[in-house]
Amino acid sequence: MSNIIDLILKNNYSIFGSINKVEKINVGFTNTIYSINDSFIVKVCTNTNNEESFSKEIEFYKQNQDNPLIPKMYYSNTEKKDIPYFYEIIEKIDGVSLYNAWHTFNEDKREEIIKMLCSAIKKIHSNIGKKYDWNKFIKDKFIMLYDQANELNIFNEEEKKIIDYAYSKFNKYLDSQDFVLIHNDLHFDNIFYNDGKIKLIDFERSMYAPRDYELDILYRMIRKPWKYASESTEKYIDSSDYANIILYIEKYYKELVSIPYLSQRLAIYDMVYNLKHLIKHPDLNELKNDIVLDSKIVALKDEMSFNSINTPKELMDFMDINIKYGWIDTNGLRHFNNLTGFRENYRISSLDEILKSGLGTCIEQAKMIKCFFDRMGIKNKLYCYRRYETEENFDSDVRMHCFVLFYYDNSWYHFEHSNILKKGIHRYISLDTAIKDITSSYKEKGDIRKITEIDSIPDGLTFKEFNQFVNEFDNIKIKTHY
Repeated sequence: MSNIIDLILKNNYSIFGSINKVEKINVGFTNTIYSINDSFIVKVCTNTNNEESFSKEIEFYKQNQDNPLIPKMYYSNTEKKDIPYFYEIIEKIDGVSLYNAWHTFNEDKREEIIKMLCSAIKKIHSNIGKKYDWNKFIKDKFIMLYDQANELNIFNEEEKKIIDYAYSKFNKYLDSQDFVLIHNDLHFDNIFYNDGKIKLIDFERSMYAPRDYELDILYRMIRKPWKYASESTEKYIDSSDYANIILYIEKYYKELVSIPYLSQRLAIYDMVYNLKHLIKHPDLNELKNDIVLDSKIVALKDEMSFNSINTPKELMDFMDINIKYGWIDTNGLRHFNNLTGFRENYRISSLDEILKSGLGTCIEQAKMIKCFFDRMGIKNKLYCYRRYETEENFDSDVRMHCFVLFYYDNSWYHFEHSNILKKGIHRYISLDTAIKDITSSYKEKGDIRKITEIDSIPDGLTFKEFNQFVNEFDNIKIKTHY
């Protein structure tokens, strides 16, 4: 390649000027990349099979040359006359990937970054494309992958039934009239940060599509940020740091999230993505479970409301589709799968707030479950199993689990949703057997707790106030089992 880069440098002297430093910074399967004078990047498409994607990137630069949040392209060549490869010369970006910096920011800084990102995306999306049959485009992808999955016998009959029902709704949800240019690979390794500013890179996957398709990879990264991090940046990943990105996108690019049936559309995109990877790794139950859950979102989300469900199985489906483990703090920020700042900033959400936010800790989820069984007239018991706390020993270590047991057909059942390891509807021969089994895993770890039956979970209490509320049941009602 040395003769190739020498010729590129010679032919583009007017861009580079005197050559002081040439460094090969990456040799990949598709492109060979050089840094010139620490100011320019020369990207050479040394794999001819990648020429179509490389051409997309060149076209992307041309259409977005006035966007200050992407690198400047100085020159591109696809003629293969003097140089036997496609190549481009672009501005070298200083800084680090956003994955390297994100964990160092406070929430105000994160909001500022996402505001800039939304500005960049809006500018990209201002390039309008021709309409085409988006429904067919996605369905063709799905059917090809689903047929392969069925040849591998990955799904059982019940799972195929819900997937097939979801597919029957694709026509309804995928109808699209708004086609724009999208980046189509928007995750934090493709966003560089330097001195308070960001720039987007890597446009080879760019395409014209409905604008919500931009959220496909971005939202998947938000939910599972470790999936897109490089090996060197994965150590910085804490999923709780990504919890409020969706809030900021809703604030600064409202049009992007105001699309009809957005939840169902994103679930369909996820089904295609996960099928593609499941076929390569058919034993990964996490992928299969994600596909089944996404199928439920597509198939059932618009058919179910909390007040319309009538069976425990329907309640489980409803919560799978609509409720994630998390909480809203007193500043309105979301927290997923973590209790950072919980004691200081937590308040128990009302049922309406739970349904609106789609978030609930074990406290809110037990509140919702009990509300359902009370409405259905099904006998149930609500328990709080926690490290006993008083005014003197409140500290930063939260140890509590709230759960509901219900009585049906001469048996007690444990309805569990917030504890992912125990999620399900579990039958027991007696109430005491159920309680002993539910609490045993905590005792095995040396976690000494006290279990108390309570009548309700009030709205608006802090964690400390809720502990005090539970303590009152020990004093007033002898409902403690042991």
